Amino acid sequence: MPISRSVRRIDLYVLSEIIAPFFGGILFFLFISMMFQVLHLTEFFIIHGVPGGILMKMMALMGLSFMPFALPVAFLVGVLVAFGRLSSDSELIAMKASGISPGRLALPVLGLAAMVVGLSLWLDLRLCPWGERESKDMLIRVSNTKAVSSIHEGTFTSGFFDLLIFADKVDTKTGKLSRVFIFDEREPKNPLTVVAQAGEMFPVRTTGQYGTAAMLRLYEGSIHSNDLEANTYQKIGFGEYNLYLKVDEGSGDASPRPQSIEYNDLVGRIARTTTATFEGREMRGELWRRYALAISPFLFVYLGIGLGTVRVRAVRAGAALTTLLILILYWVLQAAGTIALQKALLPAFPAEFLPDFALLAIAVPAYRRASW
Repeated sequence: MPISRSVRRIDLYVLSEIIAPFFGGILFFLFISMMFQVLHLTEFFIIHGVPGGILMKMMALMGLSFMPFALPVAFLVGVLVAFGRLSSDSELIAMKASGISPGRLALPVLGLAAMVVGLSLWLDLRLCPWGERESKDMLIRVSNTKAVSSIHEGTFTSGFFDLLIFADKVDTKTGKLSRVFIFDEREPKNPLTVVAQAGEMFPVRTTGQYGTAAMLRLYEGSIHSNDLEANTYQKIGFGEYNLYLKVDEGSGDASPRPQSIEYNDLVGRIARTTTATFEGREMRGELWRRYALAISPFLFVYLGIGLGTVRVRAVRAGAALTTLLILILYWVLQAAGTIALQKALLPAFPAEFLPDFALLAIAVPAYRRASW
């Protein structure tokens, strides 16, 4: 039987009530995730001279890796807020009186959930692992430029451009140093010792996109060299001495985290390993974790309708509190399932789907008891 025009309008009306808080939730959770990174990235920009465009790209990649989590959670917020408002305004009672059953009203929400699930799966299986690798690679390379400002006064600093350096006083704002000692062993057969009354660090832009080089200008000092093969010692005094120091941007090589492994590679690793090994259990758990998180919006439909249909004035506050409690429960159970999997107490599927099973056990009775 064809769906009447009024029912179609009600479907669109319910979806419109979900869409606004859904997108608002995405922005909110992305903003929260970026807050934990902004100070770190600001340090790169202000102190280490990393270009703003690189930092914006890093923020975009970090936000991308957070999207598989943000989408289901924002969808739950949208359902809770929408049905909480419809319930508090008695609109759900009017719909029920018009002959629209709870199951029929859930159909458009399930359609929207299917879209969120599809997008989450595509992100978590394909795009986000690439973003995770790119973000980690850039972070490693950019982090290696921190050597430009790694001198601490009154302390011998090793690994500073492969030098050992000491400065009695360091002004981090101006880059000026006083009473500087440098031991240069980059040429083992002819090590150098440089002593200066003062020094100054200047950033020098390079052709690399991630970092800078540095010019260390020393004043009123001397260079002591010892040629081990010729068994000779030489001392050279100077009024000004420039030492060019190039920052190694780094290769970015690191052992990949399971989250950064693309779907095809993950399936290949699973085929090459068994559950008797830790890697085999970890790879299988990562695959099922992605599926479990991606399909959670289907559960959030009934959970959101069941828990959202309560008559309270502060609908948004209630939705936020309910979402927080559900998230805590979800991640506690996910952590417990992951530990059980790593210790070979549970297979990968039930271990990673443990939070979903718990949500299903809550969602079904909550949906049946929904007060309309």
